[in-house]
Amino acid sequence: MGKDRLLPILALILLFIASSSSLFVYASQTTTDTLLVNGQHYTINQLFSLAKPRMFNDSQYIGIALDDLMLKVGVANPERHTYTFKGSDGYEKTVTWENLQNGLLTKNRESVFPDLPKAFRVKEIVTIGVN
Repeated sequence: MGKDRLLPILALILLFIASSSSLFVYASQTTTDTLLVNGQHYTINQLFSLAKPRMFNDSQYIGIALDDLMLKVGVANPERHTYTFKGSDGYEKTVTWENLQNGLLTKNRESVFPDLPKAFRVKEIVTIGVN
């Protein structure tokens, strides 16, 4: 009799924990039409009008060159900084100037670095910070 009551209680506790974590992730996501780049807000179309388009030979990704973008938004001495990409879900990755020179920002607001692992692909970017 003890096991018959314990299993449904454990199942309910597990469902409660899973539901709570899903609600937390959903509540912590940020939605915005603009990206904060070096302290200034831009729409994705504004960013695409600033920088040169680039496509990698071995990739299906097309976007704007991140190194060109940083120069166009006014980052002084770009080689002295690191750059942090933060997604709407809070996921973030930091790269160096050397990595940025091979990087793209796609229309879907995703960072792509062919010379880095896929873990450096941040989706739904809301902030590009210059450190």
